[in-house]
Parts: sequence; structure tokens; C-alpha cells
Amino acid sequence: MSETVVIVAERAMPSRGGLAVATTRIAKQARARGEDVHMMVLSKEVAPGACVHRLDDGVHMNFVGRLPEEHDTLAALAQHTVDVATASGATLVHGIYAVGAGYAATVAAARLRCASVVSLRGNDGDRAPYRRTDLPFVSHALARATAVTGVTRHLCQFASGVFDRRAYFIANSVDAERFRPETRDNSLVASLGLGDDPVFGYSGELREKKGMRFLLPAFAKLVEQRPARLLLIGGVRADAQPAFEEFARVAPEAYERVHVVDYARSPKRLSRLLALCEAMVFPSLQEGMPNAVLEAMAAARPVLATAVGGHIDIIDHGRTGALLELADLDRLPEAMAEMLDLPENERNALGAAARAHVVARHGAAQESAAWARVYAEARGSTPYTHAEVVEL
Repeated sequence: MSETVVIVAERAMPSRGGLAVATTRIAKQARARGEDVHMMVLSKEVAPGACVHRLDDGVHMNFVGRLPEEHDTLAALAQHTVDVATASGATLVHGIYAVGAGYAATVAAARLRCASVVSLRGNDGDRAPYRRTDLPFVSHALARATAVTGVTRHLCQFASGVFDRRAYFIANSVDAERFRPETRDNSLVASLGLGDDPVFGYSGELREKKGMRFLLPAFAKLVEQRPARLLLIGGVRADAQPAFEEFARVAPEAYERVHVVDYARSPKRLSRLLALCEAMVFPSLQEGMPNAVLEAMAAARPVLATAVGGHIDIIDHGRTGALLELADLDRLPEAMAEMLDLPENERNALGAAARAHVVARHGAAQESAAWARVYAEARGSTPYTHAEVVEL
């Protein structure tokens, strides 16, 4: 008889963002292992406080309508989680992201007297604990969860050091068969107006957290010295548009060399776009383990990234990419130039090593096996050892 898990998350695909991608992937992996999977996801498309069920490729999707007040939304999410878990006979509730989903998951699990897992994904460990409004929710989730996981070693060390919890490090995976090296498509180059100039790429929605205020000026400085293009795959987030428009005003010549393309949901199209880039740049100020970086590495693109969060876990400086310390972000133009100045065979070697790394270390089977172990230990209520990070 299969076990049943209820996964609580604020977002799932087709919503944008790494959290939605990871949540959906974790749910599908659990389903593939034979679990009966029920997901609780917040939605603006459902009546406030209501819960609408839909079966999606074997996963039970339960969409909970947001209410005007955040605390009412959280209460509705917790109550519907209890109802779904009770009806399905769930033995585990898994909250992905500690602040809202993690809190609701641990409250529901406590009411049901069943096991719970809370997963730290990024901002819930990097920023939320320093917000007075969020800290109580993070504290409760990490204190009451049967098991705690982190998508980066930094997040695990945070949970271990600050909350005295064992934390399991479970890295994101990437499908290296779908995200793969492609031949440069000259017709796509022409359609985007890239010309013959070298191209730096960025994948994902560009915004402040992702280093927008450093990347755009750095690119402007770079093109003062040499011809280059910047390809923004996924565009600019709505709340960052005013800053992007200001960049257009103060650096019009550089702005003309920035090319924005829509969010690429198709791995085939994204791989084709990545193939147009000599290198990728990810100057994030804080980070979890970004799917965008793993996808770029799987596509054998050399990556230049800040030494933060999951970047440190997946990039070996000088071998599978290049890392730049946050304190050295003023050197970003020079670092970008250095990447372009590398002989083509050296850039190709970085890209090949990057792909080899994700194929070897970030496969779906490895990630799924790690989740299976954590689920089994949580269900068995294995006593945890304080202040420990466990590598899986």
C-alpha cells in the first residue's frame, strides 16, 4: 500500500519562478516513487478561502483561494491541508518554503499528529528571519518540523547554527537530456538582431535581488570598451521596469544592445537561446540553488556568478565556471571582459566541465532518492541530532 504525502507550497507550475519549478518537480518525483501525492497551492483564480481540486498527471492539485488578509489566507491554507490530509490518510505533510507554506504544514501536521518536513529554499533563510513579521513563522516551522531540509549548504548551516536543527542538504536537479548543448542557430541570431557581436546571457526574470543594479551598469561599461550584446532570457520583472527604463535613459547606447526575449518554458527553445551566448552571467545578491544556472550549465554554457548561496555549491571556480565575491561586484565589468577574452577552447572546456558536473551530481534520480530517505526518516520519527548538516 502506497504512502500519502501532502505538499504545501505557495506556487507550482505553470506559475513562473524557481520555487514553482522545484515544487512541481518534487511532487512528480514523489508520484513516480509510488506515493499518493496531494498538493496545496495558493491561487488568485479561486474564490477567496475556497479549495478547488484537479487531478493533473496523477497528482491531486488543490488550489486555495487567497483572502484579502494574509493571516486569513494562511489559516485557510492550514485548514484545507488538514481536511485533505485527513481525507487522504496522509502520513506526511511537506511544506516547501518556511515562512507561509512551512508554517501551515507544521500546524496542520501537529493537529493531525503526523510527520512533517519543512524545506528552506532561499529568502526564507536569507531574508525572512530578519523581518519581524516573518521571524515567528520561520521559527515555528523550523522548531516543529519533524525534518528540515535546505537546497543549499548555506541554508542548512543556518538552520543548524541558529535553530539547532539537523538539516538535510538536498540539491536541485536538472534534466540534462532536455537541457543540453545545441548548435548555434544563425537564423535565430538574425531574428533577434544580435549580429556578429559576442553575447552575454542572463536567464530568469531580472530584478534587484538578481543583481540588476550591478549587471546593467557593468554591461554599459563593458560596451564602452568592446562590442557586445546582452540577452535577457525571461525579461525584466514588472516591479523592476522603472529601473530598466532609467537605464535606457542614462545609457541609451548600451540599452540598444540589450535584447529581451520572453520567458522560455520549452527546454528546447531555452537550450537554443543559451547556445547563442558566449557566456552566462548571474550576479545575484542572495540566492537559493537557481534552476536557471543548472540549466545553463547543463547546456554547457560557461557561467560567471556571484559567490552566494547555491552558486557556491554548484560552481567550482576556474573549473566549472567563475565566481565573483559580492564585495568585488564593482569588478563585474572586468570579470565579464575576462570571460570574453578567454580563448574559445577554454570557454568550451568550462562549459563541458559544467555539464559533466550537473550530469554527475544533479540528476533527478539522485534528488528523488534523497527525498525518499528524508520522507522515510520523518515518517519513522527518527530522533534528530542537534546542530548537524547531513550531506545526501
